[in-house]
Amino acid sequence: MPSLSPNFKPYVEKWLAGIQEITEPMKGLGTVRADAKLVGDQRQEVKIKDYTLVCDEPSNLGGTDQGPNPLEFFMSSVGFCENVTFARFAALKGLEFESLETSVRGHWDRRGQGEWEGIEPAFKDFVVETRIVSSAPLEKIREIAKTAHYRCPMHSSISKIAPVIDKLFVNGTEVPL
Repeated sequence: MPSLSPNFKPYVEKWLAGIQEITEPMKGLGTVRADAKLVGDQRQEVKIKDYTLVCDEPSNLGGTDQGPNPLEFFMSSVGFCENVTFARFAALKGLEFESLETSVRGHWDRRGQGEWEGIEPAFKDFVVETRIVSSAPLEKIREIAKTAHYRCPMHSSISKIAPVIDKLFVNGTEVPL
C-alpha cells in the first residue's frame, strides 16, 4: 500500500479515540486561523502557523500571478480535506489503494462582485470527484468515500452553501455512490 504507511493507522486510532472522549460540545470546538496581509495590488501573504502562502490574482486582474487566487485556495482546501479524511478512514478500515485524487469544482456568478443588485457572488453548486486506484472490493471503497464526504469538515461546510454533486471513479470508471 504505497499511499499510506503501516505506521499511520495508530495515529488515526489515537486521534479518533481523543475525539470520542469529548462529552461536552464546547470542548469539541476546533479553531482554524489564517492571517492574510495584502503586500501588493492583489498579492497577499497568508500566515498559517509557521507557514507562509502566497495568494494572488492573474495579471489581467491587476495581480502578478505569483500564486493561486482565493477561490482556488478554497477549492484546494476541499480537496485536501477530502483526501485527509478518506485516508484516515481507509487506514481504520484496512482499505489499501495505489492512488487517491480529489478534484473539486465550484460554479459562481462573477457578476456578484460588481455592482449588480440582487446578484451574489456565492457558489451555486460544487462537484467533488474522488478518483481511486485500488483492488479492494467496490462496496468497501464506496463506504469509505461516503464516510469521507460525511465526515470531512470542508465537504460538510460546502454542502450548507450549495448543492454538492459527489462522483466516485474507481480504477478509471465512474461508479454510483
